[in-house]
Amino acid sequence: MLLFTLEGFTPAALSCYGSSWNRTESIDAAASIGTVWDRAVTPVTDPLAQLDRWLSCGQFPADHMVVVTDDERLSRLPSADAIGELMVIPQPGGDRVADSLEDTTLASLVAIAAEQLPDNPHVWLHSRFLTRLWDAPRDLFPIDQLDEADLAPLDAAESLELELEQQHRSDVDEPPGMPAILPHWQPPHFLRRAADDPDLVMAWMRTYGCQIRLVDALFGLLHSVAAETGHDAIVLAGTSGFALGQNGAIGHRAGPLRSCHLHVPIVAAPLHAEGRVGGSDASFSGVGIRDRNVASADRLPAIMAAVTSEPTRSPLSPEVWAARRAHDQESVAPDDAVVTRQGQQHVAITTRDWFYATQLVTADGESSSDSQTSHDNQGPADDERPTDHGEPDSRGHLYLKPDDLWDVNDVARLRADTANQFAETLRNE
Repeated sequence: MLLFTLEGFTPAALSCYGSSWNRTESIDAAASIGTVWDRAVTPVTDPLAQLDRWLSCGQFPADHMVVVTDDERLSRLPSADAIGELMVIPQPGGDRVADSLEDTTLASLVAIAAEQLPDNPHVWLHSRFLTRLWDAPRDLFPIDQLDEADLAPLDAAESLELELEQQHRSDVDEPPGMPAILPHWQPPHFLRRAADDPDLVMAWMRTYGCQIRLVDALFGLLHSVAAETGHDAIVLAGTSGFALGQNGAIGHRAGPLRSCHLHVPIVAAPLHAEGRVGGSDASFSGVGIRDRNVASADRLPAIMAAVTSEPTRSPLSPEVWAARRAHDQESVAPDDAVVTRQGQQHVAITTRDWFYATQLVTADGESSSDSQTSHDNQGPADDERPTDHGEPDSRGHLYLKPDDLWDVNDVARLRADTANQFAETLRNE
């Protein structure tokens, strides 16, 4: 079995998860004949802690596994002693965008992992490149296929934030034109300001999309090599999410803690189903199976055990995947709420109907006030909003799920009883 995991990996950029602005054909092909977990959530905000939880699980085949990674921190985990063979490949000191797919740091890592496939029953490839070095060639994202309307600068009048800012600041200059894709190799980590170009978020999304298209191309390559060398299944997963403009944040663990930081993809697929992964001309048999329930990322070892024992059978029972609606799935396979911890503190809870995060908690663990003071003209942060009595709101933040996908409408005041119940649950954990 081949396991491929990434830090800073958001489902928002995968077309099999509904992305309308990015295409991932190889991953989509695997999803079409495998199983997809729509609402997998990490129970910890630190991606390194998620790795440790997987390795510490008895179902995880660490002792029979070769691990290839560019994350030097993994070797320092106490649970790493259980790994059969650990290959830490130092990331080159590159500071530029690669000229070709083969020149990227991830391609080098994939090549080493592919060499391990013929002689090892379990190979795990884990990378941090999405949070350290965006060196994917920018031509992976086909700008020439975008509509003129997509590339045209957004009219300033269409940006409410900019309009309000200009009402208070008559000296605001017209924002410069924003390129469709940014040339920066350093991943972003900031909170958007009202005076920023309205197209800034979309430019960063496309730039992130380039990196995901690199992942998709190399995933297709690994899929082919693994199938040719006798492996039965492939699993793709994330250890943490990535903010792409939600709540004004762009970056890995940037801004206030929200569901985009915790939502990760998990896709498991057989390697010997009819059809081929890795090209748009492939034809596939079978229908992809989806689990719409909230699921902890801690379930990954159990998923791996299931696909290892029966590669062509979904880890989900027929009663779950045959349910027509998410509500039906919940009734036949109830899943406990996923409580997320930051250090020793429980800070968020995800259920079928709600996402709740405690007050003044940021995705990277820093204080909310510290993260805001470095951004001029940002205005009051969401975590600093006043109540009707002028006091800080201590109810936390509550969002209706799955409708409010990106946590736009905080209903903690309207549903104070629900928010207080979740707050009490976290205090008692």
